Amino acid sequence: MECLGPQCVAMILESLRRSTAQGTDSAADAAPIPESMETLRQGLLWNSTAYDDEAATIRSEAEWAGAIEHLQYAIFRRYQNQLTRGERARLDNTIRNAMYKMERYLERLDHAARSKPEAEYLAAREAFVDGQERAERLRRQGRRAEAKLAQLDSLTPEGFEEFVGELFEALGYTVELVGGSGDEGADLRLARGGLEAVVQCKYHRRGVVGSPELQKFLGTIHHHRCRKGFFVTTRTFSIAAERFAADHPIELIDGPRLVELVKEALGPGADREPDPVWF
Repeated sequence: MECLGPQCVAMILESLRRSTAQGTDSAADAAPIPESMETLRQGLLWNSTAYDDEAATIRSEAEWAGAIEHLQYAIFRRYQNQLTRGERARLDNTIRNAMYKMERYLERLDHAARSKPEAEYLAAREAFVDGQERAERLRRQGRRAEAKLAQLDSLTPEGFEEFVGELFEALGYTVELVGGSGDEGADLRLARGGLEAVVQCKYHRRGVVGSPELQKFLGTIHHHRCRKGFFVTTRTFSIAAERFAADHPIELIDGPRLVELVKEALGPGADREPDPVWF
């Protein structure tokens, strides 16, 4: 689309001046609309009609385009955001309603006209199914993490590593078990959205984690060529450890923070047991 340069603006002003001077002269005598203005007008026209969730049917191609845009956005918002229970219910209703009307609309089309809109609908429905499956998988992982959180004082160190791995999976990370000979202090390796990180799990029944342990862990982060490290413990960190982590790419996760992360994995509005008292 061409931009409105000085010449085009001058032509518009001249057209307005003539229109004012001639009053009710016929359209044939009016100044022609500049070609660049016609291009601008056409470029601003919408190809779709705003979707009406309360309408009974989809009646035209323009309404179909609006419904597709609405459905795609609703699916994205439903499965890519942290929502309250009420927000999830409203989005579930609007998604089901839109898909029902779309299926009825496709049934009314002949074979020749159906190909393109049907492909659009199937792509949106596939995104919806993928979102449902992912949400259900994360919900199950979050529930398992919640159950283990309540029994954390009875876990073995290996069980604690498994719990932390499931928790990060429920938060959307890809988790790889690294622990073993040559792990250089890393128990888990994480990836999400281009970020790679390592995790060290310390199952302490008493005491605090000090800065010397974090200094060793910083070397582990560099050894694995990661941008960040998570140091996870059932206990707490010393002030010196917190100061050291503040100056380096290390996130500290203690007992209370573990509770917060489990709640985050479950999502807002989920029913939860009282917080455990083991820390």
